[in-house]
Amino acid sequence: MKKSIVLLLALAMVLSVFLAGCQPKEAPTGTQEPSSEGEPAVEPAATIPGSERGNVLTIGDTSPEGIFNPNTYSAVYDHYIIELVFDKLLNIEENTELTTEGALAKDYKVSDDGLVYTFYLREGIKWHDGEEVTADDLVWTYNDILQPDYKGRGYTAVMQSIVGAEDVKAGKAETAEGIKALDKYTVEVTVTEAYATTLRDLGYLEIMPKHYYGGMTADEQANLNREPLGNGAFKLKKYEVDQYVELEANKDYWQGPPKLDGIIYKVIANVDQLSEFETGAVDAVNFEGSVENYETIKGDTFAHGDLINNMNNGYSYVGFNFKNPILADKNVRQALTYGLDRKGFVQSFFGDEGGFVCHAPVSPVSWAYPDVDKLNPYDYNPDKAAELLEASGWKMGADGIREKDGKKLALKWCSYNDAEWSMKITALAVEQWKKIGVDLTIELMDFNSLSTLISDEGNADKWDLWNMAWGLTADPDMYDVFSKTVFPPGNNRGFFENESIEKLMKDGLYEFDQEKRKEIYQELAIEFNEELPYMFVYIRTNPWLVSKRVKNFNPTEFKDWSNESQLIEIVQ
Repeated sequence: MKKSIVLLLALAMVLSVFLAGCQPKEAPTGTQEPSSEGEPAVEPAATIPGSERGNVLTIGDTSPEGIFNPNTYSAVYDHYIIELVFDKLLNIEENTELTTEGALAKDYKVSDDGLVYTFYLREGIKWHDGEEVTADDLVWTYNDILQPDYKGRGYTAVMQSIVGAEDVKAGKAETAEGIKALDKYTVEVTVTEAYATTLRDLGYLEIMPKHYYGGMTADEQANLNREPLGNGAFKLKKYEVDQYVELEANKDYWQGPPKLDGIIYKVIANVDQLSEFETGAVDAVNFEGSVENYETIKGDTFAHGDLINNMNNGYSYVGFNFKNPILADKNVRQALTYGLDRKGFVQSFFGDEGGFVCHAPVSPVSWAYPDVDKLNPYDYNPDKAAELLEASGWKMGADGIREKDGKKLALKWCSYNDAEWSMKITALAVEQWKKIGVDLTIELMDFNSLSTLISDEGNADKWDLWNMAWGLTADPDMYDVFSKTVFPPGNNRGFFENESIEKLMKDGLYEFDQEKRKEIYQELAIEFNEELPYMFVYIRTNPWLVSKRVKNFNPTEFKDWSNESQLIEIVQ
């Protein structure tokens, strides 16, 4: 049975509104080239590099953290593996509607007042160890996020609204009163407030097996991060840290055996991704879309690949640490933004079509994308930056570094060395901010180390700025990234707090009419553009280079390649 609803109540975020900490890759628009029969053109297998691997798909991408737990993962690269191993309660269609097709729920019901959600599970679906998926598993999955020692980012506004959630979080109850198994295959969830995003948050999540993960503390459960037990199309066979993840087909998968025998997720540095694809060592790469890389793939040695390139539903940013009094001053944040030539950087890195400067936390693929003419572009203006710093009492010292109350204007930017854009923008900031009197120190590390650093509130004194990118859903809700209720280990890693924005974000959750919601998010865009919890850097396109021997590999603006992986096929 299939059942869909419009995006207003749907689409999905995985646990929270965004897929967390997505490392950026960039650039021009293209699609797979169809043959005259409407299928991707395919060369004879013998001529396609990589054919010797047979019916195994090899993906080349950034190293996951190894947190293959649907409730506690952070990086999008871990979520690729999670989607291969676990199925969701509700699935997502191409038009971004939620659906029961291909999902663990065969049906669902929402009460007229939007406060009661009933999910009906399919019968007979098995975990990889042969145990049946039941309502107890879904009840446990929800309650796991509510536990006092929970360390993930899933305690969102929706989860907070479940009846009894606060008692569980406070240690007054083991389970929430509002989460009930009505029978072996039916779960009812009651919330205190109806949000436009409630069904999305409750429905678009992976169910976890109670018999495997239950009865543990959060730390004990973390010991199973690299040994996930799921119900999806693939099973994790082997994980070698910073090398590869090997998965094998689940021949007993409830939707039928996958078309692939297995998948290898191979860890490759960004600088090596195209050369590995060129030689056939991998079948697909989500490469960094610099101008140079786009020129490179035009060569004949890449003729065995097709370019899939949608507009990326996300943005990159530089985050500010609001626990540092220097950065808690809006004048300083605005000065730093005026003092960095973001437009020049984006132009030089992406060219004319691969990316453009971002001014607010909404993607152009969203129905809530703001009127950019109403936003301050913060064009590069060192004089304006100096004026703002002077207004906040930062006076230029004899050594060229500004001072205030005997303290230097010195900042530490923690960044990652896995991506070219990250290396270049930090180097540019050192050069350009020095001109306005800022002493900037850069500390580089790998992406996963950076994610760990900023996810721990205890590390707040070890950094002042960081850069990453968000992958978004089509719903513009940003409460679970910028609310004061989601400080680390939640998504609000910079400890941003603003009552006006907090209220507007809640208004956006309460409103169900899309046009009225759009007005709210237009106003929010203006507020974010003014307050700058982040320095928004760029929005870009999202290039995948995929071997012609691969069929049904279809990443879109709203779905990862790992969604519906059972359909991916190798043409021999």
